[in-house]
Amino acid sequence: MYLSKLYAAAIIAVVLAIMADVSIDITGTLSSPVNLEKIGLPKYYIPSVTEFVKSCREKIRPWKEFFNTSNYKAPPNFSRLIKRAVNNINHFQGNYVIVSLILMAYCLLTSPLLLISIFVSLIACYILSLRNAEKKLKIGGKDISLKQQYSLVGLFSLPLYYWAGVGQAVFWVLGATCFVVSLHAGMYSIEDVLTEEEQLMVQI
Repeated sequence: MYLSKLYAAAIIAVVLAIMADVSIDITGTLSSPVNLEKIGLPKYYIPSVTEFVKSCREKIRPWKEFFNTSNYKAPPNFSRLIKRAVNNINHFQGNYVIVSLILMAYCLLTSPLLLISIFVSLIACYILSLRNAEKKLKIGGKDISLKQQYSLVGLFSLPLYYWAGVGQAVFWVLGATCFVVSLHAGMYSIEDVLTEEEQLMVQI
């Protein structure tokens, strides 16, 4: 079973690499995209990965403050617990992102098959990037961008990730992250660090 999964991963990588040299002719018409501004639907801003990383780095608090054991105290009541959790998440959000990334890395290192699956997908993306530099993939006479080709890699990789147990890994990371963040946010006495003016107003 293990060898068959690796064999399937290799086939996917080869197929995606070959696709970059194939020009597919598809005739037909496509409808124009819907203009959201004309129909009055709101547009939402989604930050790029670079902006997200930069924002998280700016919001990382000193780890000495994060792990200061003298500030770990049980909340006196439920309302204080909620207020403390909200303020901790707002104050330590950069640190919580780092903690979740560490848990994710641990999950990958303890799941060799999932790690190999991701590695195969990255290799396929790398091959496509090399092929795209030489000759662009065309479908219906239109160039397919590299991002769209990467999307195809992700689509073809879904069965491989399923076999590798990505669902269990995702639930484990989410569960572990929620547990660690909830424990720290509920037990860390942020009121000893921030003044009343610096804390968020939380009404229960």
